[in-house]
Amino acid sequence: MKKLMLMLGMAALLAMPATAKAGGVYEGPSKGMSIIGLRVGLSDIVGVNATYDYALARVWKGTFTIGGQVGYMWSGSTVMYRGLVNTTGHYSYHSISLRARTTYRFNVLVPEWEVYGGVALGASVTPWSQRVKSNVAVFRVSGCDAWVSGAFILGTTYHFTDALGLNLEFDFGDWESAWVNVGVNYKF
Repeated sequence: MKKLMLMLGMAALLAMPATAKAGGVYEGPSKGMSIIGLRVGLSDIVGVNATYDYALARVWKGTFTIGGQVGYMWSGSTVMYRGLVNTTGHYSYHSISLRARTTYRFNVLVPEWEVYGGVALGASVTPWSQRVKSNVAVFRVSGCDAWVSGAFILGTTYHFTDALGLNLEFDFGDWESAWVNVGVNYKF
């Protein structure tokens, strides 16, 4: 999965016109711009997510954006217990989340570097299954959970061109999402 995302990122870099900045101060997204982000989660939960942010207004040295996020996460493991009855347990769950988000993006000292922070609120649906096998019997249990969740977002983007940048985003508070995400952002 990581190789596929890396290949997609490289294809996007090659497809973009090479309009690198020739100095100056990075102004951030102007009002009316859109930002699309694709990221891969790097924490203990395997996941991918896509974001869309729309620049609402320029305030001071930054821009307020509003948008949404769609994510898919997977987690699972196998555990063995040894004792009077040898037992093997396997669980897996898949989580699909949909969130609304808002961020404030501003420039730092390096002209191509952007830092942002924000909040997100949304819902997740998690179908799960568990299988327990012992010397005596096999049990299978499955279900589906759903809940509302919120998160604090902290991120940074380094822009190679006016449109394309490498993105690192931290997601604090939503337990069903990867906490560390790396990907690309595209502005238009």
